Amino acid sequence: MLALTPDNIVDGCLDVRRRKGSNRTKQPLFSHENPMLSVRDPLLAFARRATGKQRLFPISRPTAWRRIQAYESAAGIPAHKAHMHALKHLCAMQLIDSAGIHRTQAWLGHKSMSSTGAYLKPSDDDMAAARKALEG
Repeated sequence: MLALTPDNIVDGCLDVRRRKGSNRTKQPLFSHENPMLSVRDPLLAFARRATGKQRLFPISRPTAWRRIQAYESAAGIPAHKAHMHALKHLCAMQLIDSAGIHRTQAWLGHKSMSSTGAYLKPSDDDMAAARKALEG
């Protein structure tokens, strides 16, 4: 995410070159009625005005890490869940529920189903909720 440049914004999509041998994907940029949730227009505007290899998020990994922790803390997210991968994990789990495992695999760019299958593991909160539901 920190390496994104205007070259990654192509035809209204975010062209994602993934790491760890995953497939390259194109993620559509969506507009939303709430401007805080709409990324399409700001990213397209950035791509139009940026020069060269200007990064979308010109911050270091340690700075990004500190900001994620601060924002998650301010939002009341427990410290053990305050990491950069947490949002991807949440989105992947919800996508599996709504779109199925194979579409999620393609969306995430995973070559191996076992990579996507890792998101099927229930969290401690999921297990606690299931126990509570069983207890009635």
